[in-house]
Amino acid sequence: MTVIIISALSSIFSGLVLFFVKNFFKKQEKRESERSITRAKENILILKSIDAIGKLTYANTIAIRDGKVNGEITDSLQAYNEVKEEMYDYLLEQNARR
Repeated sequence: MTVIIISALSSIFSGLVLFFVKNFFKKQEKRESERSITRAKENILILKSIDAIGKLTYANTIAIRDGKVNGEITDSLQAYNEVKEEMYDYLLEQNARR
């Protein structure tokens, strides 16, 4: 009789352990998926920032070379400000989640 009780309790205990381990890994996988999405968005914003800075540098180089300000600087500044605002919004969103 004692053997049956011990056997049943060990089966129940094993089942509970497996249940909790499964839930733990499921939650961890969900968190990792969210982090992956966040990293992808962050990488896109970094690339956009680099592109905007490159445009701004290029426009400055042409303005210095030609000795006059042209429309490229205005467009570059606008692109830079758009990316800067997008990055700021992203950072606010990430800090609000924490």
